[in-house]
Amino acid sequence: MENDNVLSAQAASENGGGSVAPSGKKGKKLTRREKGRIVLIVFGAIAALIALLAVILAPIIVEGNKVIVRDSVEPDVYLTEWMSFIADETPITDMAIPGSHDSGCIEMPWYAATQDLTFAEQLDRGVRYFDIRVNKKGDDLVIFHGIVNGVGYEGILRDIEAFMTAHPSEFLLLDFSHFKNDSEEEVFRLFDEIVSAERLVNDSGKSDTEFLDSITLEEVRGKCIVFVDPDETDYDGREYLFKRANDKEEFPEASLVSPYKMMWNGRSASRFIEKTLWSYIDIFKGVDSGFFVLQSQLTDCALIFGPRYREGELIGYAADFFKALYSDTDTLPYINIVMCDFVTCEKTALIIRLNVAKGYVEPGVAEEFSAAVDKFANITE
Repeated sequence: MENDNVLSAQAASENGGGSVAPSGKKGKKLTRREKGRIVLIVFGAIAALIALLAVILAPIIVEGNKVIVRDSVEPDVYLTEWMSFIADETPITDMAIPGSHDSGCIEMPWYAATQDLTFAEQLDRGVRYFDIRVNKKGDDLVIFHGIVNGVGYEGILRDIEAFMTAHPSEFLLLDFSHFKNDSEEEVFRLFDEIVSAERLVNDSGKSDTEFLDSITLEEVRGKCIVFVDPDETDYDGREYLFKRANDKEEFPEASLVSPYKMMWNGRSASRFIEKTLWSYIDIFKGVDSGFFVLQSQLTDCALIFGPRYREGELIGYAADFFKALYSDTDTLPYINIVMCDFVTCEKTALIIRLNVAKGYVEPGVAEEFSAAVDKFANITE
């Protein structure tokens, strides 16, 4: 009994003289009011951080946005009908072709918009490859980018048909890279309704890649070549559909390769030019068949700055890169489709003029064509 009293005294001493807490008993529970205070403190801290970031980043974003403005340069026949200056026998998969990324993403919030110009305006400036993404929203078909819906799909098709009717010397590459809400059947039903069937290039008995590699410009003037991505859809309801993919090894049947890695395109502008574009070109050197898309737009991986700011960082570097390609005889054969954000006459002219260096411009008009396109590209040498 005496020993029990001693043990009790020792335990009490170790607990500051208080009573011994029962074994396994939890600490005091927070009251509802205390929990509420903690929640308010956490949300207050998050709000303060967001406000601080807004103060720091807003001027940066605004300044970046000022660099990229809606193109005010008026195109002429040297851009609007640039293919009319290219020789008939030119292989179409060897041409240098301007393209637009997220082509219909206009009239969207700053974090989603990638273009300032309508399809008709892009066509007039020489864009011949379009990256098209369609969502079914209720009974409507609209262009989308992530969670954001934009302009109507039908208007885009009418722009395409009107342009091709007015400019039969040209041909288009329509890349349906993404679908949402099972829109595919409606997308191509409306496509067939508006775009003339005579404009569609159909496959032959060859593989898609062999077939397209064998075609010359003369054979596709006034026509459209249409692609879908088997990684995005299993839809195959039209004979005129060709396969495209980001990875040729994953989809060997793809006749258009458009490699993209978010982290590569999320690099700084200088690193993107020094590393990413060359890595993409090296990928195509390993394929060297079909169409190749060089994705020359930066990605906002932080989801803060938006495409316009990122393009503002890139534009000068990209212009120098494509100017240098004109005399790079080792790389030039691997430049095919080049797509970008925020199309302008200058950007398309920098790509179109590469056809002069490739030797594909009709000899009788080469000097005239080169001088005109160089002026749009701001080439002063």
